[in-house]
Parts: sequence; C-alpha cells; structure tokens
Amino acid sequence: MSHVLRSSSRLHQLVMSGLLVLAPAAVACGGNKSGDDGNAAPNADASAGKGVSPTGAAGGGGTSGAASPASGAGASPVTGAAGALAASGASNGSAGSDTSGQGGAAQASHDHCVYGYDPQPTDATMKDGPAEYFPAGKTDPSLVDLTVQPEVLSWMQSHFWQAAHVEWHAIRTCSLPGGPRGSKVNICQFKDMIPVDQNCQSTGDGYQFLLFHRHMLEALKQLWPKHSEQFSAFPKFPQSAEDVPPQWRSAWQKFNATDLANAKIAEEIDKPENLALFPDEGALGFWLQCNMGASIKGFSLKSSGLHGDLHMHWVRQGNTEHGLGNTSSNIDNYMFWKLHGWMDNVWEKYRIAKGLKRTDPKYVDDMRAQCREMDIEAEFCRTGVKPGQMTDPLPAESGFFHEKVRPIFEAAANKCGGCHSAAGPEAGMSLSGQISSKDIVAGLVNQQAIGGGQFKRVVPGQPEQSWLYLKITAMTSGCTATSAGQCFPGPMPPSADGKATMSAADVAIVRQWIMDGAQGPK
Repeated sequence: MSHVLRSSSRLHQLVMSGLLVLAPAAVACGGNKSGDDGNAAPNADASAGKGVSPTGAAGGGGTSGAASPASGAGASPVTGAAGALAASGASNGSAGSDTSGQGGAAQASHDHCVYGYDPQPTDATMKDGPAEYFPAGKTDPSLVDLTVQPEVLSWMQSHFWQAAHVEWHAIRTCSLPGGPRGSKVNICQFKDMIPVDQNCQSTGDGYQFLLFHRHMLEALKQLWPKHSEQFSAFPKFPQSAEDVPPQWRSAWQKFNATDLANAKIAEEIDKPENLALFPDEGALGFWLQCNMGASIKGFSLKSSGLHGDLHMHWVRQGNTEHGLGNTSSNIDNYMFWKLHGWMDNVWEKYRIAKGLKRTDPKYVDDMRAQCREMDIEAEFCRTGVKPGQMTDPLPAESGFFHEKVRPIFEAAANKCGGCHSAAGPEAGMSLSGQISSKDIVAGLVNQQAIGGGQFKRVVPGQPEQSWLYLKITAMTSGCTATSAGQCFPGPMPPSADGKATMSAADVAIVRQWIMDGAQGPK
C-alpha cells in the first residue's frame, strides 16, 4: 500500500485481516426481503435528508492525506462517470460478490470492490427513466413520486443497500448527542468500527461523504450501463420547472437566494476564486453536505446546506414510502441520484482543477474502503454480526449434501460461490464459504424463492417444484408472479443464450438430493 492508513478506527485492520465477518443470526434491520435472482420486492432502509445531514467516515481529509476507515489492499476500479474500470483493473466483476470480511489475498476474482460489477441481465430489458410511485389505492397526480426502476429497487433490497446506508450514517453519530441516529442494529456496539470523524464535525467526514456516495453511484452504473441516466446528475442546478422531470413541474418551487448563490459557487468551483475557498476535498464535502450555517474547527467557511435543501425540495406529503425525506428509503428515489450526482460532478470538477487523478493511490484505496465498509454494514443487517465470529472453525459434517451437493455449488466451473457466498450473498442465499452445510440447507428447504413467484427454493421430494432445481435446469417458464414475489426467469449459473450451464452429472446429484428428502448433513 502506497500510504499509511491513520485512524483510531480499526475497521480497515479488521477488513484487511479477514477478522471482521459475520455469522448467521436473526436481526431486524429494515425488514429486507431478498430475491433468489438478486431481485426482490421494494422496501426501504437508507439515510439522508434535512435535519442533521448524513456524512462521511473516519479518515480522509481530502488532499491532506488523512486515512480512510476501511481499506483493503490494492485499488478500486470505479473511476469514471459511467463506472468504468480503472486502466489497471481487470473486468471480471460479478454482482453479489464475496467481499465482506475478506481482505488482501483472500479476495476472490469476483470481488466487486476490486473489479467492479458485471452488468445485470435486466440491463437489456429494463425501462429508461424514473418509475412513478403512488400510495396504495391512490392515483392523484399531486401525490406521485419517482423511484428508480423496480429492477434497481429489487437489487438494492436483496443486497441490503438501504439498510447498510442507514447504518453507514448511523455509526457516524455514535459520539454525538442522541446517537446512533436511525440504527436498527445498535451499530455503536461495534466500537472498533466507530470513526473518529463524526457527523459534520470535520473535513475528514466531508471527504468520506463524497467517497461513499460516489461508490454507490458508480456501482449502479456498472450494474446497468445502458441505463446510467437513472444514476446521473442534474445537468445543472435546477433553477426552473423545466430542469426537473415532468411529474414534478406542477409543484416547482424556487430555491432561496442563499441556495442559488452557493449553487453558483459549486458549479463554478474550478474558478480560482472558488477553488481558494476550499483547502481540500474534505472541506468541499463538508460545505456541500452539512446543515446550512454549520461550522467546524480549521475551516472558516460555513456549510452551504445544499445537500439537505436538495433533499427536502422534492418531498411529497402523503407519499413518503420511497421519499427523499424518509430517512429509511431515500436511496430508492430517482431524485436522490440526480442530486447526489450533481454534488459528485462538483467534486470531480474540483479534483480536475486541483490536478488530482482517479488513479492516485490514495484515492483508489479510499474508494475501495467505502465499498468494503458498505458490504460489512449490509452483512450486519442481513445476519446480526459481531467481529471475528466467523474465524471459529466450522463443525465437522458428513452426509450426502455435505459430501456430494455442496461441492457442486463450490466448484469453480459453476461459479455459485462468487455470488452466493456466506459473505455478501446474492439474494441473501448462501451456498458456499464460511458457513456450515446445516445452515446452507436451512436457508434452502421450504424457504420462499422471492424472484421465483409461487415457488420455494427447495421442496423436499419435489425437484420440479423447487426453484433451485428449475434455475439450474433452465426450466423457469412456469413461474407465475404472486403476492409472494415477482418472477425473474433465466438459468443459474447465468448464460448468454438462456440455456442451462451446469453439467448433467451435477444436475442429477442435486435432483437426487431433493428427491431423497433434501436432508441436511450429519
């Protein structure tokens, strides 16, 4: 690593050593439902808005070279406005990769924090633009809100992004009065993770705020490259109804004079007189994201409040499930990505003017750190976790599943472990990794296959009624969307032609296991 990480938080140490990983346990963290194709019914868990604006993490003070809170070795690939890989990075990423709690050499080739994400299959079929959302039973145009497309909501849900976003911000209030704010898992119990730089208290916090939201923006553009417009900025700071989607034009309200003046500074950040206002990236991040008039030691300029005011400018009374003012769901909102994309563009213009590059070692380390931390917080919400639990040895197990079926899922040729590991599994469905075979079976047998309509993942004695079997045989056409969930057909492991890719011999073993009652190990 090209620089020394400096922080009282041990999060980066835990990540790099592989000690911060999660063991299965029940936990309520926003009530997420996961889908077997990485898709699920929309739900909500995020954090931002007015009041005390959410901020960054321990470490980075922009160009001052302060530390990031959770860093693995090497460089992050998320570099361009379209989420392109860095010139030095490979392109073998895969959604739902095994990343959380694994560090250094332990990282798999599908590590999305290193290689980025592969496009989702739905990139070929998803609609462009926002999706309209109304409260149940209502169609009044004055109530309409805009979300990203359902496929994106489902992916974020199945990867616990909404919940992780809550906890990412909440842990940055642990040392403040009233903290932690919004945590569903008492995130402050993990004292080694608590960042030094707390909510709007330092420029290091401002820097982490910028990094974290860029990580999300660029990951989404990698996942849906044909629909990157959904995650792109306002072309300019909105100053008239014509600058926002048609659904919002009838409710247009002008920004106040202070906001407009600050927005002008932001959009002209590369002018010498404006650059001179901000000694480093962290100062810019603080100024953009904290409450209007907030101040911190060592930086003379008070915060602009633009982040909070942009959030609150598009809030529908009576329609808050995915609203910008709902601290549990605002990343679902189409306008969330527009406003954060605008701030990200301001940051990038600043970086260019300062001669900073996306290949700078500190930057790529810090971007990867944000990916690592978000994965860990998602795992907290998915499983209920304490650092180090998964360093305990797995129990000795035997039997048909453990000896014959599990190796199929873990075989390199089938690639199941790249997306369905114990750490950060796609759809919350683990098939390999640091997890007992008993727990794998428990997560399969008679569990609803969200993304599989009426089917359950595995029904003992009935392979043709088991979504797992139907997926590996590419026989998913019988799926019918029900109240249990939507249908996301296509084989697993995925293939370009929609045909099964698992060998006939492996399929026969899985079928035999189900026919014999889908028994767990001894």
